[in-house]
Amino acid sequence: MFSYQHEYHAGNFADVHKHLVLWLVLDSLLARPKPFVALDLFAGSGQYALDRGPAARSGEWREGIGRLWSLNRAPATLRVWLDAIRGLQPDPARLTMYPGSPALIQQRLRDQDQLVACELHPGASAVLQDVLRADSRCHLHRRDAREAARALFPPEPRRGLALLDPAYERVQEYAEIPEMTREIRRRWNTGIILVWYPLLEEGRHPQLREALLSRHPGEEILFSELRLSEPPRGPGLQGSGMAVLNMPWQLDQRVRELLLPVWQRLDPDARGGLFQATALENAQGRPQFVRIEPDDSTAMRDVKDHD
Repeated sequence: MFSYQHEYHAGNFADVHKHLVLWLVLDSLLARPKPFVALDLFAGSGQYALDRGPAARSGEWREGIGRLWSLNRAPATLRVWLDAIRGLQPDPARLTMYPGSPALIQQRLRDQDQLVACELHPGASAVLQDVLRADSRCHLHRRDAREAARALFPPEPRRGLALLDPAYERVQEYAEIPEMTREIRRRWNTGIILVWYPLLEEGRHPQLREALLSRHPGEEILFSELRLSEPPRGPGLQGSGMAVLNMPWQLDQRVRELLLPVWQRLDPDARGGLFQATALENAQGRPQFVRIEPDDSTAMRDVKDHD
């Protein structure tokens, strides 16, 4: 049950993809003074050493955050995100630690906002408790995410997001996650739900996407996939997917503009691509994935608030 260790994968290209989409959703929530709550149901330990231990041995971070760390020219939002990660380093000039999603969310909370983090693993939960410290805006639950999907919704305030990013070590999780999102939506019809999923050669991700669509008919859903090979071939993680249910206004455009230069940096040989699909309210048929081409506009635009 506790065999997965994210320490080996912290800061890799999938973490970068996931956290940049999360960052843009937080931008939408922060555009208004109304308070929000962020619920991180698979929170992890909140921070990961890159210069020692499992991450140093795997080296995956070098082809993820390591390829972005020294960028001199980058879109404004990417610069802000990188500056936030620099601010969490013991020495801002050196990349030695990568923050997990609860640490990134905590950094962006205002006085009126809240973080609810769930982590069942005893070791990761203990580390996360130390990361969040005595922050009265942050609440840590050592509980199973499936239980949390029933017990913690609807949250107060009602405005906010929920992040589900399991390890998918068990095949059953591909079926469990859409059921969890349906359970959350039944209790919380206003929230934004983010789901991360891996792209592997065995190809279970299309079934997960289809299950999300069938359980959330009529919702606006964004699918963003950063692929390092197309189609996925070979051992290990070949791509990263994010689904955003109840998509904030213009998020599809902002994700496209931010992630295109990021993908170009993470996949210098262009073996994969950045792909996107959007299910729109009252639209007929299933959304079709479109490859985002480098000649598409990458200009940053203003962010509208999300109620």
